[in-house]
Amino acid sequence: MVPYRITLAVKEAQYLEGILHYVHSSEFGDKLHISGFTKLDAFMKYMDGEELPPDAVVGEAAFLGPWLAGKNGDIPNWILLGHGEAASIQGPMLPKYQPLPELMASILGLCRREGQRRTLPVADGEAVTIGFVSVVGGSGKTTAAVNMAKQLGAAGLSVFYLNLETVNSSGIFPRQGGGAESAEGLPGMLYELKAAQEEKHVQTMVSPEPYTVHHPGIRADWFKPVTNLKELVQLGKADTRKLLQSIAASGRYDVVIADTDSGPNERLAAVLEGCRHLVWLMLDDITNLYKNGQWFAFMERSQPELFAELAGKSRYVVNRFTGQLANPLPACIPEVDGVLPYIPSWKQNSNEELLLSSPIYQRDILKLCKSLLGDSFVSGSGVRGYG
Repeated sequence: MVPYRITLAVKEAQYLEGILHYVHSSEFGDKLHISGFTKLDAFMKYMDGEELPPDAVVGEAAFLGPWLAGKNGDIPNWILLGHGEAASIQGPMLPKYQPLPELMASILGLCRREGQRRTLPVADGEAVTIGFVSVVGGSGKTTAAVNMAKQLGAAGLSVFYLNLETVNSSGIFPRQGGGAESAEGLPGMLYELKAAQEEKHVQTMVSPEPYTVHHPGIRADWFKPVTNLKELVQLGKADTRKLLQSIAASGRYDVVIADTDSGPNERLAAVLEGCRHLVWLMLDDITNLYKNGQWFAFMERSQPELFAELAGKSRYVVNRFTGQLANPLPACIPEVDGVLPYIPSWKQNSNEELLLSSPIYQRDILKLCKSLLGDSFVSGSGVRGYG
């Protein structure tokens, strides 16, 4: 599921580059994420600063020796890379010079054998599905959704981020090296789902694996943003439900986060009905809360049974919170379930990376994760809030 995180430390830059190039272009690319170092001071600084330990540290004695000497308490799995010399430290060792498929298979095997992957309890074998929704555009849905994906991914969970907006605003977060991707993306998976239904297969689930890529910035798998907006406009409720269900039931993910348009459409309706949890984003603004109140009142009058079902799985979150509510909540919302802070530096932001790097914002995203997934997420993940 989620790739194993490997820290690799060797003196020769050429050796490191060869491994990184091989892993990126091989079957190990979606199984191993490697952070490489050729300088001892950079390696030590990185290891001291990491809140979430890697699944394995692989390196030469010149790196592992000083690192192990300074460690107290829990130590991640480690493997010594050697090439015939007498080992100065005792522990598991792999020949440094061997065919790369065998070397990577040995590292992967150690991770699988000794590493403990973090997973969530699932219902009926499916991932937890979380829909980010709002009545009014510009409420901060996508920023909240991608930050949650990042925090859950950093905690060791396998996450899929599904953007169903007509214009995919998550496209502002470019994926490094994305131009070389060969995955067919959302249109390819929708085609396979439609073909399976037309052929009347008993099992119409389609694995998302051939159509997705991993986004290291948000620590989640996703579909590359669709450039032909007609693909999204024509996506109906039934097809969206089947898409969401296929991803959740694929066995590859612990959490699926769905991000939708603010205006009513069939994709939004599918997310409202198909997700286990809903996060409603609102702003403490008189116009925003008025529109929320009107929408909820209409839903309660026109579809009371559906409204009751949605209310039972919803969290109401005020975004850009400044410390105290200035406006009353809509009558049908008993209380706020969470807040996300106002970040002044985002007001005229021209750097998308800032949207993923606010410690204060991430602190409150972690609180929301705990609310949705339970106390065990925070207490057992090795992830802590800041501030």
